[in-house]
Amino acid sequence: MRRIGILLLVVGLIGFVLASSQRSGYDSVQGALKSTFSSSERSKKEGWEVARWVSAGLAAVGLVLTFVPGKKS
Repeated sequence: MRRIGILLLVVGLIGFVLASSQRSGYDSVQGALKSTFSSSERSKKEGWEVARWVSAGLAAVGLVLTFVPGKKS
C-alpha cells in the first residue's frame, strides 16, 4: 500500500501543478475577458479547475495510503 500511496501522491502533485499552471492563464485580464465572452474558454477554465481538485484528491489519498499503516496479518 505504501508504494501505491507514494505513486498517487506524486501523480496528484504533478497533476495539480500542471493544472494550476494551465489555469493561471485565465487569471489575467485577457484571460478573464476570454472566459467571460467565450463558452468554450469558460469550459476549458472549469475543466482545469476540476483537474486541480481531482489531482489534490489523489494526492490526499496518496498521503493517507503512505502514512496510515495497513493491517498486518
